Amino acid sequence: MPTKRNTPSPPPLPLNSKPQLPAQPLAPVQSLSCMRCYDFSAVDEHASRFPRHTVSSLQSLAYDLTEPFDTETEKARALFTWLHHNITYDVDAFLSGNLQPSTPESTLSSGLAVCDGYAGLFKYLAECVGMQVHKITGHGKGVGYKALEPGEPLPPMKMNHAWNCILTDGVWRLVDPCWGAGALNITMYVKRFDASWFTSTPAEFGRRHFPEDPSYQLIADEDGGPISWEQYMDEPEPGPIIFAQFYEAKLDPATVQPASKFIRGGQYVHFSVFKLCEHMSTADEDNFVYFVMMENSRTPLYLNNEGGWSADVFIPAGAEVALYFVTTVNGQDAKGLGAHGFNAVNGRSAMQFGGLLKWSPA
Repeated sequence: MPTKRNTPSPPPLPLNSKPQLPAQPLAPVQSLSCMRCYDFSAVDEHASRFPRHTVSSLQSLAYDLTEPFDTETEKARALFTWLHHNITYDVDAFLSGNLQPSTPESTLSSGLAVCDGYAGLFKYLAECVGMQVHKITGHGKGVGYKALEPGEPLPPMKMNHAWNCILTDGVWRLVDPCWGAGALNITMYVKRFDASWFTSTPAEFGRRHFPEDPSYQLIADEDGGPISWEQYMDEPEPGPIIFAQFYEAKLDPATVQPASKFIRGGQYVHFSVFKLCEHMSTADEDNFVYFVMMENSRTPLYLNNEGGWSADVFIPAGAEVALYFVTTVNGQDAKGLGAHGFNAVNGRSAMQFGGLLKWSPA
C-alpha cells in the first residue's frame, strides 16, 4: 500500500516469460520532471499499433506495448493509451444495472468494460511487466453526479468507481484509464482521449475521486491531505462551462477568470487564462488567438506579464459571454496570428472559431 514516505520496489520481472520480440526505435527519452508538458506523442502513437483483435495473449501485449521504453512512466502511458483505443465503455450494462464480474481476459475478448474492467486490465498488464500497481475503489463524480445544493444534507459514502495507483520511476501516481478512454454522455459513449487522467496531481485527481482507503489519496499534509468525505462533497461555486477544445489547447482550468459560472453585467470584467505548465510556449507562433465573444463584439486577450493572456472587457447587463479561439483565417491555419493580427482581420476576413468557455449572465 502506498504512503507519502514509502515507495517499495516493484517485484522482479520473470525474464523467462518475456517473448522475444524486436523493439521499435522511438524518439529519445526526455526528462520526466514535468508530467504536464512531457511529450508522450511517440508513446501514444506506438500504443495505437496493436488493435485488440490481433492480440494473442495479454502477456505478449504488455511486452509489445512497453518494450521500446526505458522509463516506467512511458510504459504506464502506453498501457493507458492502448485501453483508449481498444476498450469501449459498456453502456448497456451500466444503464441496465446488469453489471457482471469481469476478468482481464474477458475484457480483452469482449472489448467492453465499465470502470472496474478498465482498472483491472490496466493492473494486469502493468504487473505483466513487473510494475507495482493497485486497483482502487471509491467514489467518482462522473455521469449523474450533481453538486450539493446549499443546505442539502451530506449523502452517505457510496463507492461507484474504480481507478489505479501505480509506482512509476519512484513516484506513486493516480491514473484513471476509464475516464481517460472516453466519457458517457447520458446514454451515449463518446470515445475521446483525456490525458489529464494520466498526468493529474493527487490534489487535482482528488477533486473528482474519493478512495475508500484514504491512504490512496496521496495528498501531502502540506497540501491539506487527506481530505474528508465532507470536504470532497463540499464543492466550490461552479465555474463556466468548459468545452473539449479548452483541454486540447492545454489550458489550465484552475487559472480561468472569471472563475464563477455567472457574470454580472454593467461593468468591466477581467478575463484571463494560462497554459497548463509554465514550460509551455506562449509565443504567438505557437498559439491561437483567444478572444471574448459577445453578440456584437470580439475582444482578443493579450499576453500579460504573468505568462498568461488577459483583457478587461465591458460586459452589458444580461449579455451572453464566451471565450473562443480563431482556428482559420480565409481558410488558412490561424496559429501565429496574434492579438494584433486578429484586430487587423476581424470583420474583414472569413474566420472560423473553436469554443473554449461559456459563462451565464447573473
